Amino acid sequence: MRILITDANYKNSIAIQRELHRENIHEVFATDKETVFFTKRFGYCKDYLVGNLEESVKQTQPEFIIPVGSEAVTICSEKYRELCLLPPKESLEIALNKDKMVVLNFLQDVHYPECKLFSNLEELRQYSKDKNCVVKSSNESLAKFDPIYVKLASESEFDEIEKYLSGGVKLLMQERVSGVGRGFFCIAKEGKIISYYMHERIREIPITGGSSTAAKSVFCDKMFSISKQIIEYLKWSGPLMIEYKYDESNQKYHLIELNPKFWGSLDLSYALGLNFGRTLIDAYSNNVNEHLEKKYEVGEKFFWVLDGDLLGLFKTGKLHKIKEYFQTNSHTNLFENFSIDLVKLMWTIKKIFSSN
Repeated sequence: MRILITDANYKNSIAIQRELHRENIHEVFATDKETVFFTKRFGYCKDYLVGNLEESVKQTQPEFIIPVGSEAVTICSEKYRELCLLPPKESLEIALNKDKMVVLNFLQDVHYPECKLFSNLEELRQYSKDKNCVVKSSNESLAKFDPIYVKLASESEFDEIEKYLSGGVKLLMQERVSGVGRGFFCIAKEGKIISYYMHERIREIPITGGSSTAAKSVFCDKMFSISKQIIEYLKWSGPLMIEYKYDESNQKYHLIELNPKFWGSLDLSYALGLNFGRTLIDAYSNNVNEHLEKKYEVGEKFFWVLDGDLLGLFKTGKLHKIKEYFQTNSHTNLFENFSIDLVKLMWTIKKIFSSN
């Protein structure tokens, strides 16, 4: 099968490319809007293309497309549905627009925090007078940035928020909930779960909230039950990450967001022996059965050492935790390509000695 993978430079895209290359069954191409110089050095694909998705589709004539980024998912939903495994448009709309996710609160134990769109700082000022909140892009396929946390009655982050407002970005303010970050990750088809695992964040960058730089596999019946409800209600097809904050004191899950695409911590799933790229292709090509039993080990850890984890340890004064990289249940993405590791190391050193 001729397969086109988007967002070639993303680490989750590279993970899919690598595993499909190892199987050596399909004719795989990768595309990105920006240069593919570093990604091309891996040599996992037959060819790498630079340009927009429409041009790449014309050049490669794929039989199947794996959209990795939010923008690619949106384009594929509009133009290439027959070449992808995607959820119904109404479900995708809920997942991409955080203000529309409140509809899921009627499901048992979902607990999606209060949120509302705002268009000026006065609205945010009034909202944050009596509660801590987090400001996000309402639709990451249109504008993506790390969450901005606004403390009770504080305006220290307002300059940055004003920058996005003046640029016409739709912003959403959401009551901030506390707890450890957990995620449910799966491939589903027509509301049935085909393959899944769960992880808990160990560290993230920025440390105030962002992408995982260290994570460990976990399993929780309650998280599984909530996630299964959401997937069935949305009749979901394709990859999905469901992000939660878990309040350990009362064992309560707060739904934070739905990520309707492959997630940044995809490497952990491959370390667990799962292959979501292959599973997605199989689900698209064949009738597949629902698999609800756990098929992975818990307690396995993955560290994205030069993708922010080492930087975070330096910035927080916790360098002693480097020893975690060498434990028997630990995995990293180091040594996949020496020259790329070298570039990442130089970036890390630069960030360590920068003021920000």
